[in-house]
Amino acid sequence: MRHVSTGKEFSPLEKRLFIGALLLFVVSLWAFRSIWIPVFVSYFLAFLLNPVVKRAERRGFGRIGPIVTMLVAVFALLGAFLVLMVPRVAVQLEEFFHRIPGILAMVSEKFAPLSIQYLGYDAFSQWQGWVLNLLPRIASSPAMGILGDLASGTVRALNLLITLALIPILTFYFLKDYYRLNERLMNLVPRRYLADVREVSRRISHLLGGLIRGQFLVCIVLSAYYSLVFTGLGLELGLLLGIFSGFMNLVPVVGALISLVITVSVALLGGGSVALCVSILGAFLVANLIDTTFLTPKIVGRSMGIGALAIILALLAGGELLGFLGVLLALPLLAVGRAVGGFLLERYLSSNYYREEGPVEGKQTLSDQI
Repeated sequence: MRHVSTGKEFSPLEKRLFIGALLLFVVSLWAFRSIWIPVFVSYFLAFLLNPVVKRAERRGFGRIGPIVTMLVAVFALLGAFLVLMVPRVAVQLEEFFHRIPGILAMVSEKFAPLSIQYLGYDAFSQWQGWVLNLLPRIASSPAMGILGDLASGTVRALNLLITLALIPILTFYFLKDYYRLNERLMNLVPRRYLADVREVSRRISHLLGGLIRGQFLVCIVLSAYYSLVFTGLGLELGLLLGIFSGFMNLVPVVGALISLVITVSVALLGGGSVALCVSILGAFLVANLIDTTFLTPKIVGRSMGIGALAIILALLAGGELLGFLGVLLALPLLAVGRAVGGFLLERYLSSNYYREEGPVEGKQTLSDQI
């Protein structure tokens, strides 16, 4: 007998209202993005920190205590970093920008004759003009404005700090009600698909969490390495460039190349020698070797439960299919694909189609039909 659903069907008006509400929600995300950003950042932090809270909860520490302790520790370290480093970085950047015109004039004076002799025109003067025109745009950019405001303590910096202060508060509530919020989302899933969606979502959450935590740990290790090396070499803005280069590792291959070009350019603009540039290149080569052979396969691969070969092939395939965007999305898509593929494979292996060992009596096998 065919099952007939007794549930109420959507009327045309209700369908239009549902679609309209969905569109209104999407528009509100964009229109009030300055408000939503701390909300999404807080939920993302809750997603990353929840496994630690869960382990503490299993050991009998409850949930509120570990959440408060961990948030205080994390944001105290972050606050100390901002208080100690932002003013120093802002001063270094200001001094560096003031020196750039003189450095450019010196470089142009030395290399302009060679450019005219071998290229037939003064390429360095054109390059100097391009950089000088770019400097005011960089100085007036939002990032530089925020750095300056934080260093000087203006009203804009106060507003930014108030917004940042919301993040630990929101993160606390997201962690406190983490499972309740997720359960409310699951209640929107049609009942016939609920078990499957819940299982796939659990696997994706586990793998993506491992990927993000693994990549973040790799970035911290590389940032510390680059900062120590650049500071030891006496490179201007060594600490800032080290942190930047470490976190640019989130963009495989291309991130390291961009960091190398920027770091060498800063070294040259600061009057650095050829030996300094070669040392910087060597530092990047060593970091790339350590990352590709040890850090990413061991830390990220182990977090995802995926071998180093699969990670390398995913990066190559992503670059071949979608270029830069493919390289950027390769590992997250690999994590999602592994979760969904593993679930489908288990369903297939437990199905009667797979487990049936021989032909059913009275039915032809495939070879009989052929």
